[in-house]
Amino acid sequence: MIFLTYGGDTHHRRVSLIEISGGKEKRNMKKTLMILLLIAVVSFGCQQEQVITQLEVGRGKLHAGLTLEAVGHLERAEQEEVNKVEPRALLVIAYSNALSSGAARVHKVDTRYQTERDRRVGELGEYEMKKILQILGERHRAQKDAMQILVDRGAPAVPFVLEDLVKNRYRQVHGDFIQILKDIGSPGINDILAAAGDSNTPSAVKILLVRIVGDIGDAAASAGLTALQNSTTDEGLKMEINTALYLLGDEGSEQKIIQGLTDGNVVVRRAAAKSMIFLKEHPTTKMIAALADSDDAVRADIAIALRKYPDAGAVDNLIAILTNGSSPNTKQAAMDTLNHYAEEGLAEGLAARLIKLLTDPKVINHEDRLRIVQLLKKPALTKQIQEADQYDNLPHKLDSFFRDTETNNTVKDALNELLLVLEE
Repeated sequence: MIFLTYGGDTHHRRVSLIEISGGKEKRNMKKTLMILLLIAVVSFGCQQEQVITQLEVGRGKLHAGLTLEAVGHLERAEQEEVNKVEPRALLVIAYSNALSSGAARVHKVDTRYQTERDRRVGELGEYEMKKILQILGERHRAQKDAMQILVDRGAPAVPFVLEDLVKNRYRQVHGDFIQILKDIGSPGINDILAAAGDSNTPSAVKILLVRIVGDIGDAAASAGLTALQNSTTDEGLKMEINTALYLLGDEGSEQKIIQGLTDGNVVVRRAAAKSMIFLKEHPTTKMIAALADSDDAVRADIAIALRKYPDAGAVDNLIAILTNGSSPNTKQAAMDTLNHYAEEGLAEGLAARLIKLLTDPKVINHEDRLRIVQLLKKPALTKQIQEADQYDNLPHKLDSFFRDTETNNTVKDALNELLLVLEE
């Protein structure tokens, strides 16, 4: 007796086959029967009917940018699905994208889609809004449309955006969440201030929320900001509130902000440095000194502010940033400001100083040398090299350094490009 065992959905089955004895023909018949039986068993045990839902198809079409097709599937999914949260969230996004892309107008369904979108935006509840925030966290193809839906929903969406910020969910799209809050504007201020004053909100998020209030620019928020300032012991947050109040028209906060540049608390200095770009009266002497601050973030924001408020006295400290322990972003900020000074005629002799720095053996980091060469390649600096006194012989110094000293191929490539420009 031969037994075949195979798996079904819930239990095992066993099929018996009586052994056939006899001659060659009977043995071949036995083999053929066994093969056929095995095929039947495999087909019965392994084949399952796979049902693809309207929701899955609609979601896929939306992700692929086939919005009009997605709408049809999602409308049917809304009827079929027991849990209607996802189809409704995806459907309002699909309507929005079809409208913003112009596809709805081309197919003459824009009036219906607009009516449906407006109605559904007004009806969005907690779970639908949370689903849209989750979709934003997935970097959806219709990202801007999803953001605009929450902006149009207005104040009711604010608590859920704030919740995700406070709990650090979907960190990669916090920039989008911040923009949503700014675009909602005044209707969301009370909730934002409440979150900023909540003891469960991390300090960094509180500072972020105060900045949002300042950016919204509604003077009606001044009283709430002042109350928050009086109730907190966080000196960094207090300084951030000074900036927000200044942006809302309280010019009396200006001196407090300037004093913050030399505060012993680094968080206070960071807040003050970030505020320099907003001040009407810019304290350049203190700003130039702050380029040598021990904190990288302070140096970066001051370098940016000094681009807006140029001062030739900042050149020395800006050059120092190019080869000190600053981060690449801070060094880039210093480069951009130095280039701006060269363009404005505020950095005479800068090219010669940069070449001297480039060829200094103490500059051992090839990335620093590369940045210096990239700065020298800017038209304003190239012009300085070409117009320099022949006695200085700047092109020759660059060529000698290229041929005899520089060993890093990336720097050599950049130097070669610069030398070719100078030969033109």
